[in-house]
Parts: sequence; C-alpha cells; structure tokens
Amino acid sequence: MKKSKPHTTDWPQIGRFLQSAEKRLSSARKILEFDEEACLQQAYEAMLRASLAFMFSHGLRPRSQPGHHVVIIDFVGQHLDKQHAGLLTVFDRLRRKRNTALYDDTGFVSRHDAEEAITTARDYLAVIGADIDARRPKA
Repeated sequence: MKKSKPHTTDWPQIGRFLQSAEKRLSSARKILEFDEEACLQQAYEAMLRASLAFMFSHGLRPRSQPGHHVVIIDFVGQHLDKQHAGLLTVFDRLRRKRNTALYDDTGFVSRHDAEEAITTARDYLAVIGADIDARRPKA
C-alpha cells in the first residue's frame, strides 16, 4: 500500500506549518513548569508539523491511515542528511512515549523526558527549517 501521495508544493502553506511548529514549541516551553506530559505532546507535535512541512516541500503528503506518523518520520529519515539521524531517533522515541502516555496509563513522562523533548524539538526545527529554506525557490 502506498504510504504517501502527491501534494502540490505550496510555499506559503509550508511557511504556515513551520510557524505552527514554532508556536507549539513555544507552548511546550511554557507548560513545562506544570505539565510534563502536555509539554512532551506539544514538542512532539512541533516536530510533526515541521516534518509535514518537509514532506510538502518534497511534493508529498502522508496518506491518512494507521501508522502515518511512522511514515512521516521514515520519510524525513530517508531525505534528511544522515548526520541528523540522532534527532530522528529521539523523535521516534518521543512518538512511542507520547503513544504510551496517550493510550496507556503506564506512560509516565518525567521532567527529564519533557526537557529532552523541548531540546530535541528546538534542534529539529532548526535543521528542518534550514533544509527547506535551502530548497525554497528564491524570488
């Protein structure tokens, strides 16, 4: 089964997704003090929004189906410079941690988990943003 489908490259839309990712990262920082689980969720969503922008910038989007977050992470891993593999490893670990916290009451999110999520999301957004900017047509 195909896991992605063509998507018209819309640079203003890509910019909005990147802005949305930055907003979620900012929210994650603000809620760290009182809700580690919500902080991790927001940091993860920031990375997910940036990853969608990345896919869109390649003219693709994931199909809406179970496991589409894995499809997104795999796509980024195949198209991003391999020097950033560590960020993707943490991104996938955050995905699993988020799922455990969301769907299973055993998913405790520690202060360390939440702080790592913010740091990783910040670094990830910088890498994704730079990659997209390098490929964005110049006016």
